[in-house]
Amino acid sequence: MATQTVRKPYVRHRSAWWWTKNPRYLLFQVRELTSVFVVAYAFLLLWQLWALRSGPESYDAFLQMWYSRPMVIVNGIILAFALLHSVTWFAATTKVPLFRIHGRPPPVALTIGIYVAIWIVLSLVVAKLLYGVP
Repeated sequence: MATQTVRKPYVRHRSAWWWTKNPRYLLFQVRELTSVFVVAYAFLLLWQLWALRSGPESYDAFLQMWYSRPMVIVNGIILAFALLHSVTWFAATTKVPLFRIHGRPPPVALTIGIYVAIWIVLSLVVAKLLYGVP
């Protein structure tokens, strides 16, 4: 008859903040956090449309809130996170090259540069269409 031994299972103790020690994991978590700010800005724009639909008084009240100092600061923070979100996703897209140069994937800096240039051109086209900006 075999004797059974009872062993305690190995449980690795890990801090809840373990991911902050590795820069790659930290950047991943920050990139995920930036999407919250992008969604917040989308809700602000929906709120603006709702105020516009509700009439001139409602929209004027919204604009007074929108141009207040706290909202300008909030919009600046949202812009910074939205830029970080966009740039890190452009960097992530370089992991799957869409084209090759002499049979090899293009340099990461070139790919990101192309994506950013397309982003700027499309932003200028949208601004031109919406606002007539030269």
